[in-house]
Amino acid sequence: MAIVKIKKIQIVALRPHKEKILEILQNSGVVSVLECSGNESADGASYVGINDLQKTELLYANLEFAINLLSKFAKKKGLFVSSLATTIEAIKEKERQIDYEAIIDKCVEIEDSLVKARNAISTFKSEFETYKPWKSLKIKLSDVAGTEETDVLVGSVKTIVVNALIEKLHRVSNFVSIDIIDQNAVDSCLMIIFSKELGKEIGSIAMENKFSAVELPDYKGLMKEYLKSLEDRTEGFENDIEKNERELLDLSKNLDDLKIIYDYFGWQKEKLEVSKKFGETNYSFIINAWIPEKNIESLKEDLKYETEEFEVTEIKMSENEVPPVIIRNDNFISPFETVTKIYGLPKYNEMDPTPYLSIFFILFFALCLTDAGYGLLMVLLTALALKYLKMEDGMKKLVKLLMYGGMVTTVIGALFGGWFSLTPDQVPEFLTKTTESGEKLLIFQKINALTDPITVLIISLALGFVQILMGVVIKFIHDFRKNNKKEALLDSGTWVFMLSGIGFYILAVSDVLPQGLQLFAKWWVIIASLVLIFTQGRDKKNIFSKLISGVLSLYALVGYMSDVLSYSRLLALGLATSIIGLAVNTIVSLAGGIPYIGWFFMIVVFIGGHIFNLVINTLGAFIHSGRLQFVEFFTKFMEGGGDEFRPLSKKSRYVYIKN
Repeated sequence: MAIVKIKKIQIVALRPHKEKILEILQNSGVVSVLECSGNESADGASYVGINDLQKTELLYANLEFAINLLSKFAKKKGLFVSSLATTIEAIKEKERQIDYEAIIDKCVEIEDSLVKARNAISTFKSEFETYKPWKSLKIKLSDVAGTEETDVLVGSVKTIVVNALIEKLHRVSNFVSIDIIDQNAVDSCLMIIFSKELGKEIGSIAMENKFSAVELPDYKGLMKEYLKSLEDRTEGFENDIEKNERELLDLSKNLDDLKIIYDYFGWQKEKLEVSKKFGETNYSFIINAWIPEKNIESLKEDLKYETEEFEVTEIKMSENEVPPVIIRNDNFISPFETVTKIYGLPKYNEMDPTPYLSIFFILFFALCLTDAGYGLLMVLLTALALKYLKMEDGMKKLVKLLMYGGMVTTVIGALFGGWFSLTPDQVPEFLTKTTESGEKLLIFQKINALTDPITVLIISLALGFVQILMGVVIKFIHDFRKNNKKEALLDSGTWVFMLSGIGFYILAVSDVLPQGLQLFAKWWVIIASLVLIFTQGRDKKNIFSKLISGVLSLYALVGYMSDVLSYSRLLALGLATSIIGLAVNTIVSLAGGIPYIGWFFMIVVFIGGHIFNLVINTLGAFIHSGRLQFVEFFTKFMEGGGDEFRPLSKKSRYVYIKN
């Protein structure tokens, strides 16, 4: 349960073994390749074929395009469907058998055809809407151009002014022909025929009335014939789309194969990208890399299966070089690494916080939900997911973490009497009990957060105080082991002494401990305060500065106490879960009063409402419990910012590799 020790190594081997060694490194998944100081030797030998990388990247991108396109037409799979489980050998065989390039080319061809058809349909429909008001135009479009003696003006004007416009035009001349082609409450479409001599005056009147001229299409027949041709062409392209979609539906049968090949070429692309970092001559190549110390010997054994002509040596890190970070915990604790990685990895010389946050995170998560019914439901759903879904390691850890959360929530929820927010009056009598004070509670219930929130608040603050104290203790232990022992004692050590004394004093005055210890607890806090005053200003030059700095150091208590108060959010979130659940149950009871169909609405509201409550408050519980770790706990002993160890490996998006 710690940060894995990392070494820097150099691998030197002969060029004929390069591909095989690369494959071994990728299969092992324990080597993070570094950039060599020189990627070409003195004799100018190139280290990697750039064209090969570009071709692989292009093929990889085209496979992704084809997968995204065909996924829209593939048969939808159920919720609990596993990833594509297969073996490395089967994947290589699939790559040789499937003509994936032909499938990609066909997808590109169909996509081009679909884009063309959709653009054409959009254009035709736009034209149709533009010219639809002119459908009843009685003359051919080729005759709208006018004659040697006359001009034609076609366009639209607001209906509210159309009568005034017509009147003004008739005043100009009785030989002005005005036809209203189409009219609605907003616009009127007009065709105005007039002598060319009147063109200037007609145009001026039209402009005054905001006449909007329309350019009719270049077509010899009637407008209704032109509109019919647009409809026919639209229908033709729609038929083309249907045909292309049927072809894509048929091609979608190859989707799983394409996904497998996609992951395969992802591996090839990564190998080629890593090859760019090698140093290489005409006869040999050099790999500089990070590797966990415990994997060095096993890597040598793997390489021996390919060749004896290699050398693996440990090389010294430069002064400013910092190894990447791997945090490794046992199977039970490892799901909590999900929380740590959200914050960021610790630095290589820091402690892994995962084991220390685990118990607090899961307790806080449960206190935010406080409903045993929700806990059981979470356990059931996560168990089904783990059983039937093949997930990558990170997702599997998250699901396991939620399962842990469900388990602890079930216990905490039972102690708080949370069962889908049902009250004792809403459950059978045998599931309830009556306390000595006469209060009716659910079976197993010890605390009623709604009637006794102060108890829950005290529990929350107490847990917060313990976690913050643990954070300071962790810092003290780490500094004492890794740094100057005297400084560790005088800095974090004094605060461990002070906070422990405060905790002891609180327990004494609250009668948790015997009253006779109150005086001892008081002197503990006084002595701790004096120790802080006389040690925290030790780096100052004169006695007055030392004392002032020491006294001011006590102000840090305000920060610690404000951190403790942050844990009151556990009470707030727990109450929110209960209150929303009670609101859902109230609506359910009201829905039951609806004649005949009330039972149906009761079921829908109960299931839907509690699912909503579970989802929203599970998210809130995860976020706020995590926030308490990141802001109140981690900051006491960890700076963070470590670089993640990213080995060359067979990372898969769709495929689950069977052993």
